[in-house]
Amino acid sequence: MSQLKKQIVSENSSSMDLEGFEGLYKTQSEIEITQEASQEMLTELNHQLTNLSGRLTELVSLGVDQRLEIAKMGTQLIDNQRQLVAAQQILIRLMERSIDLTRHISYIEERLPLLMELPRTVEALKDRLVQLEGIETR
Repeated sequence: MSQLKKQIVSENSSSMDLEGFEGLYKTQSEIEITQEASQEMLTELNHQLTNLSGRLTELVSLGVDQRLEIAKMGTQLIDNQRQLVAAQQILIRLMERSIDLTRHISYIEERLPLLMELPRTVEALKDRLVQLEGIETR
């Protein structure tokens, strides 16, 4: 009886060793396939990482270039504003001179009729002088 118990226990223990756990343990070929797939995935990930780091480098470089361009544009904008202020000051001076010239022209236009009458006035004075002195000049 004891030998029968031992045989039943040994059969049960050998059948119980893997009962339900067969799917948990992989065979050597499955392990090799998994390692190969892992290696391929690592290779692919390294390749993608290299591509992404290259792209990141390009983006950082582009960002730096854009900042330099923005700085140049800012400097140019400041220079343009200075030139604009200088041009406005010149225009203000020209407008002031134009106003002064307009005043002088207006003054001359006011006096112009008197200047136009001046030759007649001189002739009239000559005639009057001749009449008073009795001298003929012609």
